[in-house]
Amino acid sequence: MDSFEQTKESVETARAALKGETREVVRVSQHLNDNLVEAVRRIWRQLLFIWVVVIVLAVSYLVILGYTPIVTNLAYKGHPAQPESGVQTETGGPPQAARPPIPGIPESGSLLKLLNQLRDAQYKKDIQLFLEAYSPSFPDLGQKREQTLKIWRRFDYLDLQFQIADVQKKNATTIAGVVTWNIKTRERKTNDIKTVSKAYHVSFSKESGAWLIQAIDPLDNKETKNPE
Repeated sequence: MDSFEQTKESVETARAALKGETREVVRVSQHLNDNLVEAVRRIWRQLLFIWVVVIVLAVSYLVILGYTPIVTNLAYKGHPAQPESGVQTETGGPPQAARPPIPGIPESGSLLKLLNQLRDAQYKKDIQLFLEAYSPSFPDLGQKREQTLKIWRRFDYLDLQFQIADVQKKNATTIAGVVTWNIKTRERKTNDIKTVSKAYHVSFSKESGAWLIQAIDPLDNKETKNPE
């Protein structure tokens, strides 16, 4: 009888210990499950953040890739899709090859190329390229060189645009027109930004098969100082 009671007591003790172990296993399992759920949530949040960053970068790249500087060639009256002003315009950016748009003046393409050369020389501050656009007989060419270098030492060019209008062919070797330059500069010493509009009556001459600037007469000019 005593042996039966002892066996029963041992069974009860073992059962109580098993229940305790079972509760501990359940508690540990629940804790592990909670940690696993939290870890999964954090992983999904991180993945969502990474995808948002990737999408933003992709959209930014496409926007940058899709941006191109606008270069406008306004054709002259008498051609399709042409403005009534009869003004040919070249805007900022690298020089572009231009078609001859002026009726009766096929040399206009060469004039545009010459003005683009001037603009390119201004951007690069290349005095040799700049002077190559002028006729050797241009009045005071040496003084023009020194004035240009002085301006380049003082200013940096942020934007250069030009218009050519009122083009007239005087003879086989002479063409005249009004060239207006719209220039945005930054003074190197003060960082002041200025927008300048300079208009010139320009005479072009054909020398050794090339069109060059023969003479320049300044017209009304405007200058505006822009706060940065």
